[in-house]
Amino acid sequence: MKPFLVAIDSGLQEAFEKLERALDGLSEDELNWRPTLQSNSIDWMVWHMARVEDNLINVVLQNHGAIWERDNWSGRLAITYAGAGAGMTMREIGEMGRIDVPKVLEYYRSVRQSTADYFEDGMSESDLSRTIEHTNFRGWTGAQILGRLLCEEAEHLGQIEYLRGMMRGLNK
Repeated sequence: MKPFLVAIDSGLQEAFEKLERALDGLSEDELNWRPTLQSNSIDWMVWHMARVEDNLINVVLQNHGAIWERDNWSGRLAITYAGAGAGMTMREIGEMGRIDVPKVLEYYRSVRQSTADYFEDGMSESDLSRTIEHTNFRGWTGAQILGRLLCEEAEHLGQIEYLRGMMRGLNK
């Protein structure tokens, strides 16, 4: 793997490993808990984190289909929402129902492997300065997309860890 991608991949992998630790032992009710009616639940954020990485790496950077569609994760998880979650209303989130976090983590592992494979074999340093033509990110560069991905994953991991702490206290 190229050195510049080792840093990116290691950050994404560390976030995923910390996510798994933050989820460890949480009940279904804790995964679905929201501190206010206008807050996201942990299970939704886990789904969103996986969808964001899938979308930014596979769809935006590689112009491929998302693993979500390719491997029918929508059907496997019984989630009909097609996007990655940005801009969803609380009503749309509520209509998703309970999210099966262990299955979402299976999907997320597949996404993580796909990202690592792309970093190992497909992405080049020149891709960092390439201008993106995807509708939602028109004019962005590959470097900006990777920065966005790291920021998104760290932001939501922190929110999940905070919610866990609210429910269980420090280090429980």
